[in-house]
Amino acid sequence: MRKKSVGNILIDLTSLLDVIFIVLLIVICRLQTMDETAAEKEALAQTMMNEAQSSQKLYKDQMESISAVSEYVVLISINAHYDSDVITRHIEVLDSSVDTQMHEIAQLKGTNVEEGLNALRTYLQDAVKNNPEKTMIISLNEGDEDILYRDENSINKIIDEMVASDPEHVKRRN
Repeated sequence: MRKKSVGNILIDLTSLLDVIFIVLLIVICRLQTMDETAAEKEALAQTMMNEAQSSQKLYKDQMESISAVSEYVVLISINAHYDSDVITRHIEVLDSSVDTQMHEIAQLKGTNVEEGLNALRTYLQDAVKNNPEKTMIISLNEGDEDILYRDENSINKIIDEMVASDPEHVKRRN
């Protein structure tokens, strides 16, 4: 029987091995840079987390201090703003002795403002009467673009009257 001879085929794998090693080298370098980038990002994230924890601690301390201060001080913020029609204006008050919600005290319409300003005056006088042992700090959104000049002057006049009537317990925040 005659054997079929399969030809000796010689395949040179040297160039193929070179390509494989180059690709492997690129992959390893890429992984190394990715590891370095990941380590940098992890260090940055840890730094940011430490800063956030420090800030959280400071805010917590501040809130505890504010709670302690609330035994001696009442903060009243008055916000007077107008609607898009500029005829209707609102006076809202945030009073730390009551709660953390803004309450609308009065609506001023056109030149009919006396009733609304009297409501604000009454509210402030009641706040002083209800907290005789505490210092009242009253602030207004002065110079704000959302308050009319005449309303600002009228409310400032009420605040000045309050300060003049009881300067020991009522203070104005400028």
